[in-house]
Amino acid sequence: MNEKTARDLAYTFIAEGIAKADLTIFDALLAEDIVVETGLSPAEPIRGREAYKAIFAQFADAWPVQRFEIHAVVAEGNLVAIQFTATALFEKDYYGVKATGQIVPLREIHLLAVDDGRIVRNTVGGVNLPFEYIMYPVLKDVVLGSLQSAP
Repeated sequence: MNEKTARDLAYTFIAEGIAKADLTIFDALLAEDIVVETGLSPAEPIRGREAYKAIFAQFADAWPVQRFEIHAVVAEGNLVAIQFTATALFEKDYYGVKATGQIVPLREIHLLAVDDGRIVRNTVGGVNLPFEYIMYPVLKDVVLGSLQSAP
């Protein structure tokens, strides 16, 4: 039996789990104690598969993906970087921000670490300015409020 490579696991997670909001893929490929750094949890990393699923499911419900395209996959050892673009429809209210019905472009790079056949870490970087501006009323206090002041 062929074991899946880190690249295979990461690609499947992004192409099936993230792109299609398939939470069964989260169960199959993510470590129970995964750590995720993402703008979907701006105050602190998401800790644990169940927490990630809950947070991502809320996002996917409010912002369903209309189009998704993977542009690059770079793998080195147990680390895999995947760049993609997506368009999402702001269909339902999200974190108290009223849905606008706008189709919003998203561009992200996920750096995924794999250990023992499971994804153990996902660090997300995005150039998602339309999303961030729409969500600004909520994000500004969470992000800016957590910054320290100089002495």
